[in-house]
Amino acid sequence: MKKLIILSSIVMAGLSAAAKDTNVSWVETRDGKMECRKVNMGISKARIVLNNGEKKTIQIDDINSYAMYGRVFTKLPLYRDNKPTDQMIFMELVRTRGNLNLYRVENFNSESIELNDKVSSYFVYDGNRMLLALDEKSLPNISKIFGIRYSYM
Repeated sequence: MKKLIILSSIVMAGLSAAAKDTNVSWVETRDGKMECRKVNMGISKARIVLNNGEKKTIQIDDINSYAMYGRVFTKLPLYRDNKPTDQMIFMELVRTRGNLNLYRVENFNSESIELNDKVSSYFVYDGNRMLLALDEKSLPNISKIFGIRYSYM
């Protein structure tokens, strides 16, 4: 009888966890944060469907961050050779530790003949300031600091 109660409580807990909507999407602009059902990012505009079914179009320049498919993307200044550029790009937040954030940027591999071959670059930011651009040597150590297995990345 005890085993049956424990088993049924585990099943109920699993079903309740599965019933939660973990796929929350939102868009944060200068005006505030909007929860939405769907976010489609284009080249210059984002098309969103709000929870009430209303459709909106927002300029990419007006968006500070957004979340879709359970992943958070933040607009940050791009650095090349440890120098800031005038370009702002969306980076995927991988993990946070204290005030440090680990971000990933995926780009198409220009050296590959495969159509969808992508290369990931990783950066550590403190707010809007890049602290470290990770390479193949530093990535395993930094991933340990953030509590991530290297094989995940």
